Amino acid sequence: MITILTWSADEGLKEGLKPADLPGLLGRPDRVVWADFSSPAKEEAALLTSVFHFHPLSVEDCDSRRLHPKIEDYGDYVFLLLHGVHPDSSAREFRTRRLSLFIGRNYLVTFHRDRSRSVEHAMETLRRNPKAMSEGSDALLHQILDYQVDQYLVVLENFEKKLDEIEDHIFAMSSRAVLTDVLAFKRSLMRLRRIAGYQRDVLIRLVRREFPMIDEKSVYGLRDVQDHLVRITDLADTYRELVSGALEAHLSMVSQRTNEIMRVLTVVSTLFIPLTFLVGVYGMNFDHMPELRWRYGYLVIWVVMIGVGGGMYLYFRRRGIFGGPRG
Repeated sequence: MITILTWSADEGLKEGLKPADLPGLLGRPDRVVWADFSSPAKEEAALLTSVFHFHPLSVEDCDSRRLHPKIEDYGDYVFLLLHGVHPDSSAREFRTRRLSLFIGRNYLVTFHRDRSRSVEHAMETLRRNPKAMSEGSDALLHQILDYQVDQYLVVLENFEKKLDEIEDHIFAMSSRAVLTDVLAFKRSLMRLRRIAGYQRDVLIRLVRREFPMIDEKSVYGLRDVQDHLVRITDLADTYRELVSGALEAHLSMVSQRTNEIMRVLTVVSTLFIPLTFLVGVYGMNFDHMPELRWRYGYLVIWVVMIGVGGGMYLYFRRRGIFGGPRG
């Protein structure tokens, strides 16, 4: 589906135009044109090359699934590939939706296969305030980017809450559950940091006014968006350090618990070594063992084993192994 909006000083905002009207609209420098390609059919997507004459490489990037956010200058227009926050994104799985933009002197083209909340918000804003489109295609770009980056801040709030939960659960949940939670959170956080970092680099190039279609008046708004992205990347770095600290604390606790278990098992094994020796000696079947026919042998061997076990227990307790005072 293609949605076309235009603005001119004499006619104001118009929408509901057809793709066949695009060549005539683009030929008028007094008009600002916005064409939104939302899940376009193959013949509709072909308009990018047949009407707008975009470079085939930039058109190919629109459908590429593995590209990071980027910006490229093609002379007559600038191509931007950005990632918006997916509505189902969470701290456990950070997901994004791709949005491609072509910005020229008097037009903006947006291309997306999935629903784009930032594009919808910008269109609703224009319908309420049509004159905002008179500021040019770079102003439209600012509206889209501003709303898109604001969604990152919403996700970061969820990340902060999740981090607090992880820190609380380290002492309460089982080791496997905590480890799975922490690793999923860390992986999601690293993806957010990577995507936000690339988009920050895109904004840096825009605010430097490397491209003639970016007006100086729009730079102030874009610089504010850039500041938000800088804050997002800084917070992501901070959260990554905190979650790494939480992971180290969790692993230390697991190691400490393992050491305590091994210490108890070692003490138990040590207690039974002399007892096993005594039982083994008197369990032999030699005929000439005087103690075997002694009337009180069975009682004595029990007294000896209890005495040895009790003595070793007191020794370990004095050494602090059972939590008692050290000797």
